[in-house]
Amino acid sequence: MKALKKTGKIALIILIVLASLFLLIFGGFNALKFAIYSDYYSIKENVCKNPGLSDGFVCQGICAVEEQDKILVSGYMKDHSASRIYVTDLDDNSYWVEISINGKKYSGHGSGIARKDNILYLASENQVHLISLSDVLNAKKGNVVNVYQTVDVTNEASFVYSDDNYLYVGEFHDGGKYVTTHPYQTPEGKNHAIVCRYSFDDLTKPNLVYSIRDKVQGVCFTPNGKMILSTSYGLKSSVYYVYNLSDAVDLETTLDGAPVFGFTKCVKEIKGPAMAEGLDYYKGKVITLTESASNKYIFGKFFFANKIVALDFN
Repeated sequence: MKALKKTGKIALIILIVLASLFLLIFGGFNALKFAIYSDYYSIKENVCKNPGLSDGFVCQGICAVEEQDKILVSGYMKDHSASRIYVTDLDDNSYWVEISINGKKYSGHGSGIARKDNILYLASENQVHLISLSDVLNAKKGNVVNVYQTVDVTNEASFVYSDDNYLYVGEFHDGGKYVTTHPYQTPEGKNHAIVCRYSFDDLTKPNLVYSIRDKVQGVCFTPNGKMILSTSYGLKSSVYYVYNLSDAVDLETTLDGAPVFGFTKCVKEIKGPAMAEGLDYYKGKVITLTESASNKYIFGKFFFANKIVALDFN
């Protein structure tokens, strides 16, 4: 009996020591991130909680409904059930809706989401799906919303962004698992992916194309003439690249009748925590989120990567 008690005490001591070591290492890494990503944290502020991270949801795209202070997040489910759109406000009140196409559940990637007036544009796998914003905002938790129109687009449709005038649809290329078919030599270097610009009244053909770098997860065009790209893949640091649109040069070629432009240089790049996803413009800043704290990847939960954040690139 004494031997058992002694063994139990030793086991308890070992557990306490291991737990203490874990907390020390965990705390150290959390402190270290502020040094590693100092530029990122100097321009970052939290907006609200990133919804759905503990529901099996894997966030991908983001867009703001600024006049109502609501933010929409698109993505897919870890268990391949119907993909969702989450709606959240600045007080972390949120709910989700499921997406269907022609009466059948949509379980695609839900790669990006953008909004123009009462239309949501959901990008995924060479297509853009149109959904009524009112249907989403008037829904209750778990309701099904229907895609009312689907348009085939020129690229892989990995992310999407909208401003007052255009819809921008972009694609992701990593040269390994994900390979696109749009290689262009630009002043900045050899690129393989593109962002296509469309008029809202004609999503069948782009009117302008930008050649972009690899591993882009989101794009945002700011009112002061900048293009911002979020890049990430796996556990490596995310990087945000800032370009001046005035630095775009005509590559003297076309795609589907649209002129193709590339960039001479990136004017700023900022490293941030891994797994950055889509971008949108909200109240003068760029909002974004990461998928690292979802139940699929988990590790972001330990680093408090559970917020939608705003980055000030002004």
